[in-house]
Amino acid sequence: MIIRKASRFASLPSTTTASLRPAILGRRPSKNCRALPDWKKFRPQFFPVEGALRGAFLIIFMFICLPFGFSNIAMAAQSFQETNALYQDGKYSEAAAAYEALLKSNPSPEIYYNLANAYFKDKKIGLAILNYERAKKLTPRDQDIRSNLLYMNRLLEYKVEDKRNWYLRKTSTALEYVTSEECWTAALAAYLIFIVGFLFAVLFRKKPLFGTGGALAFSLVLLCFVPLFLKYSVLGSRHKAVVTSPKADVHYGPSEADRLAFRLVEGLTVAIRDERENWYRIELTDGRSGWVPRAQVTSI
Repeated sequence: MIIRKASRFASLPSTTTASLRPAILGRRPSKNCRALPDWKKFRPQFFPVEGALRGAFLIIFMFICLPFGFSNIAMAAQSFQETNALYQDGKYSEAAAAYEALLKSNPSPEIYYNLANAYFKDKKIGLAILNYERAKKLTPRDQDIRSNLLYMNRLLEYKVEDKRNWYLRKTSTALEYVTSEECWTAALAAYLIFIVGFLFAVLFRKKPLFGTGGALAFSLVLLCFVPLFLKYSVLGSRHKAVVTSPKADVHYGPSEADRLAFRLVEGLTVAIRDERENWYRIELTDGRSGWVPRAQVTSI
């Protein structure tokens, strides 16, 4: 069976290099300058010679440090291409190990995507789904990742019916299309706009922003914080895991001595509700729950 989007590097995506955008900071000069003290008592803080030396030192420092940064980027790109070559040669186990090593220094969605493809070719369905989920967590609107993940879930022998109500199903699906960073950005931007508007009203209108406009603005801030709250609740991906062992035995308690409740197959996604020592209490979308050893599931 062939994974969709084979044009992205034989079912892998092409290497992408993110452009570095150095931030340029500056301070606008104030119009209300303080009067300088008497020249006899005033000693300039920086003489022209000192300024020239500082500028020369900065230039030398940049010439020394920048090559190391560019060399690290070049080395990472070269390692990525070499690992892609292992995949193309059919050495899927070696390629997966190399991708795992690259993730330690550069956890990017491209590497997670390629790693998932390598595990799929190596017939490790659980690890493949796990890394597709991790790639989707970083780029949730990537159609290639979502298509491959849907295809992988259809290969599972065991199907779990989603018995949650309509609201929870739709909310969970909507949250999968945004990242935690995007939720934080929207919430903080709304909060900053509200604070700036409030200060503007206090300073220039001489009354706080408690009218109709203030109520609407405050409601907007709360509305922007709702996705962030839900993202970190039980509906978010932070509390999900994938069965990565060939099978997982779910018990009624966090002990091997407790009675067996049911078994899970490799590749199923579960929700983590609690943890205790070497055990997770997991829950399925059909309402069943129990305790499973940590070694049999991996958190997304």
